[in-house]
Amino acid sequence: MFESGPPEVVVIGSVNIDHVVVADAFPAPGETIMGNTAHVTLGGKGSNQAVAAAMGGARTAMIARVGADAEGARARDGLAERGVDVGAVAPVDGSETGTAWITVAAGDNTIIVISGANHVWAADGDPLDGAGATAAVVLTQLEIPLDVVQRAAANCEGQFVLNAAPAAELPDELIELCDVLIVNEHEQAVVARQTAHGGFGGNSNGSAASADPAAVRRAHLALRERGAGAVVTTLGDAGAIVTDTDGITTAIPSPPATVVDTTGAGDAFAGVLAARLAAGDSLLDAARWGAAAGSLAVRAAGAQESYADLDTLREVLVS
Repeated sequence: MFESGPPEVVVIGSVNIDHVVVADAFPAPGETIMGNTAHVTLGGKGSNQAVAAAMGGARTAMIARVGADAEGARARDGLAERGVDVGAVAPVDGSETGTAWITVAAGDNTIIVISGANHVWAADGDPLDGAGATAAVVLTQLEIPLDVVQRAAANCEGQFVLNAAPAAELPDELIELCDVLIVNEHEQAVVARQTAHGGFGGNSNGSAASADPAAVRRAHLALRERGAGAVVTTLGDAGAIVTDTDGITTAIPSPPATVVDTTGAGDAFAGVLAARLAAGDSLLDAARWGAAAGSLAVRAAGAQESYADLDTLREVLVS
């Protein structure tokens, strides 16, 4: 199945080709504005997290679906160039490779995703094809069908890490299979079935301005009561809050950074956290690595292009 031996981290998820426009501001509905630059790059939450895990030091493999087209080949080549085993990134006849349309302005972004082949999976069976029995960590997100995520969780014998993004309500049966559940404040509000008015809310980037540690802790406790082993909420430049399997909640600071582009920062956090868990680190230490990865990712434009290697991450952690 894989081309370079058993992986330590298996990422099952989405692969997209990102079309990125950079502007000074976001257009209002019905408004036309002039952009500054545009480029096409490899993206998708699954792809981003696989690259981050590989750069974070883990032998990483991707399980995904792409179109049987030039963009699918481009995606596979891009992942391979970044150190990800693509033996299980399968082209699907009759489907186009997923695409994302991203606007970046004032250090923030808006994203529209067209799923394409990301939603073309077998209706039954083990989507991990046995890889869940050997990988130390299986990491996934919600840009592929929920039933595929649930089947992957059920067939994972190592640590199952779910980044519940994009935001969606999750069945208890899936939450119970999560060794680690990663959310930002907005995703946490949805997964915990609460609203911002109820005290679990926040904006889509989990900014420091909306962070309420007490509310986050309450949400974590609620999610652990529903079966999650540990819960991590990312808070943008405020770092992250971790509640471990013992129910102990700890705030993880983020190294300071001047924000250029937040695209893919959460994926950098999740991928590096998975890599460090596979290396044997505790969840708290893995989250510290993840916070460093997210901080470095926002300092440059793009997603995967902004990710740091293990040596650079280590320098940030010890500085």
